[in-house]
Amino acid sequence: MQEFFSSVFTREPDNDFDKLPHRVNDQSKRMSDFNISQEKIEEKLYQLNTAKSPGLDCLHPRVLYETRAVVAYPWYLLYAKSLETSVLPADWKQVQVTAIYKKGQRADRSNYRLVSLTSVCCKILESLIRDHVMSYLLQNNLLINKQYGFIKRRSTSLQLLQMMDKWTEYLEIGGQIDVIYTDFETAFDKVPHARFVSKLRVMVLLRP
Repeated sequence: MQEFFSSVFTREPDNDFDKLPHRVNDQSKRMSDFNISQEKIEEKLYQLNTAKSPGLDCLHPRVLYETRAVVAYPWYLLYAKSLETSVLPADWKQVQVTAIYKKGQRADRSNYRLVSLTSVCCKILESLIRDHVMSYLLQNNLLINKQYGFIKRRSTSLQLLQMMDKWTEYLEIGGQIDVIYTDFETAFDKVPHARFVSKLRVMVLLRP
């Protein structure tokens, strides 16, 4: 099983691809420095889903939620040091991977998807960084209007409702509707990390 899931990842040399042009050429719109605060961390701790499972560090979301007023400052110091040194604690890189059955023959390894349980503390830092990046992308209109999912007030349910509205309108005027559905197999696993970082860099004008 391990060999199979390892084989789906895309590996390529870091510079073995064409670089993309910058989406934002105005240097004044360079993404601002990422700053965190104890208040933001405590807010994230308050928003934790206490029903979720902990990572290998065994720090349960319920414990962090109940002690948020006490642990927010230590986590602030740890996050700030991690950002300053560009080093992630080794324990946060350890994950518990479980194969979850999807559909089809249970004996077929391709009918399973992987679920990784990572450190809740690391997830909080990831969430803070994501909020900063998404704020920049939305403020500078770097995401197309057809993007749904993973964006506030633009859920996939809203996308379906809008498409149903358009299809109903076309049918009422006697139009024709042709639909093509595509699915990228193990898309998140097959995205080359070097290409993804390169694309993110040209979109947000990150420093080299």
